[in-house]
Amino acid sequence: MDYRGVFDNVFGLQLWIAAGVFVLVTGLLLGALVLNRARRRDKLPFARSEHNPIELAFAVVLGGAAAFLVWLSLSTNHRLDYGDTRAVARDSSLPGGQQPVRIDVTAFQWCWGASYPGSPARVTGTCDSPADRPVIVVPQGRPVEFALTSRDVAHAFWIPELAVKRDAYPDHVNTLLMTFPGTGQWLGRCSEFCGTYHQNMDFFVRAVPADQYRAFLQTGTLPAGAAA
Repeated sequence: MDYRGVFDNVFGLQLWIAAGVFVLVTGLLLGALVLNRARRRDKLPFARSEHNPIELAFAVVLGGAAAFLVWLSLSTNHRLDYGDTRAVARDSSLPGGQQPVRIDVTAFQWCWGASYPGSPARVTGTCDSPADRPVIVVPQGRPVEFALTSRDVAHAFWIPELAVKRDAYPDHVNTLLMTFPGTGQWLGRCSEFCGTYHQNMDFFVRAVPADQYRAFLQTGTLPAGAAA
């Protein structure tokens, strides 16, 4: 799933709605000011409502806009978490099989580890230097479900270039479902301050072709010349 595209679409729609509400409120406010300055009153203005239908309609419009934005955010977040799984189950043409690949990712002070259920492959690192960053290997073109947890305090699994982030908590598993359509390598970070060496807590996610991924699951290492 293209998380950056989803974010841009939702944010763009919210921006247009916010701009429309701003223009509407500003226009009504300026209109009210002009009318009140042009009209002489024998009593205090607004002592008793004289335009209940208009005020109620205005409140309904604003409440509807707010409710729509809440629904849009919740439904989009739900679709990002679970929507791809249902789509994958219906589409047997997806490369690499129909079911998502699960990768268990554990955050800890101050690095990351990953394991692959049913495989001896493990990913570890110290995060002390760029050369020691763990590299989480994923298959190209097949849905990947990251199961995120923490060994100690709250962390956050963040891939800035792909506009994707999910929190990792102790004694809890958060899932993140996404597909990497092409090969490549992306830098990930912890975006939740977690202590002294938080700034060192970087990792890589590397998407490789299906044959290289199968070899990685068997041996725990990538073949020489694997996509980076």
